[in-house]
Amino acid sequence: MDVTGVEAGLFLVLLFAPALSCVLKSIAFRNRAAGKASLMRARAASGDRKDRGHGPGKRGGCG
Repeated sequence: MDVTGVEAGLFLVLLFAPALSCVLKSIAFRNRAAGKASLMRARAASGDRKDRGHGPGKRGGCG
């Protein structure tokens, strides 16, 4: 049975899809965390102190 390049590529995509999904979720979590940290720093610099509590945030991760 001959395996073409398209079939091999499709097989690799299906093989690594779960791991790729986990990596993309991790990257998205880090981007959201960086954005939230930036907003918190901006609020602290402006003197806005009403949002000092910690909310029930969702932790990133895979599994």
